[in-house]
Amino acid sequence: MEDVDRLLDGNRALHGFASRWAQAGDRDHAVLSVVDADAGAADRVMASTKKPTDLADRRPSGPADVMRAPRILIVDDDKADADRIGTALKNPLTKIGQLDCKIEWVNDVASARQYLEKDDIDLYFLDLDISEYWEKPTDKETGKAFVKAVINNTNAGIIVCSNLPIDGEAPPLIEYGADDYVEKSYGFMAIAPRAMSVWRRTHTERRSKQSHSGRRFRIGNWMFTIGDRQITDRLGISKRLSITEHIFLRHLCAVEGHAIDSEVFNIEVLRREKGDKHVRLDVFVPRLRAKLNNMIDLVPQGRTGIYRLLDVEEVFSF
Repeated sequence: MEDVDRLLDGNRALHGFASRWAQAGDRDHAVLSVVDADAGAADRVMASTKKPTDLADRRPSGPADVMRAPRILIVDDDKADADRIGTALKNPLTKIGQLDCKIEWVNDVASARQYLEKDDIDLYFLDLDISEYWEKPTDKETGKAFVKAVINNTNAGIIVCSNLPIDGEAPPLIEYGADDYVEKSYGFMAIAPRAMSVWRRTHTERRSKQSHSGRRFRIGNWMFTIGDRQITDRLGISKRLSITEHIFLRHLCAVEGHAIDSEVFNIEVLRREKGDKHVRLDVFVPRLRAKLNNMIDLVPQGRTGIYRLLDVEEVFSF
């Protein structure tokens, strides 16, 4: 539990969901969902396994990307809740508020599908208990189906914001590919930082696709294609990577030496600032290995703090 609590930082006090997931035996979601909400990508060349202190003079001081304001769609049949979300996103004291986002709101799934078809939304806030058409009976299955439709048809960031209990609803949606889940009953104070985290990661993940996109790598028994969040094993069984997991593997495959250390992981992959509390690689890596059935060879290099991906090669057929 100590590692989970460290990852949650201030968010655990706001939601408490990771503690409950961890107690229920679902520690992967407790850790990875929070990591997913604060990620991004950049290349880094590491030609050797030198200690991090030896590489300090070549490290960036922090993320230097200039992010544009995202276009945000709130899908919620409760106008009061939609207004609360919008107010949180426009708060000028927050980083997301300083971007002057363009925010739109619809109150049913049918209206939201029009935006999905145009694929011009950067960040979705999706209620679960919603109807296909306004003033028709609401149904959480309708909301869940639309969350999956957004995941399947866009690269936008996705935050589920619902009155439904996080313990029962969040794990399968996070596993399927949603970026975060906010339970309304805990208040809306977490909206702004979570939105900024998801947008930071989504923004840089999109930029990363401009380089290396389409390159294919065999990682152990898995086939990984940069730009595709589905990873497939030799038996044809596929798993969907979170965006953070995809960016992490992209970095390891593309970088010289296939290695990464904690500082590069936090600053260049998770896009955390230099002074932020760091997520530990020895917490993230075992859960990624477990998700991929322990069929990837991602190992620490002694006590250097560096992890190296072994048994990896670029291929043109599988």
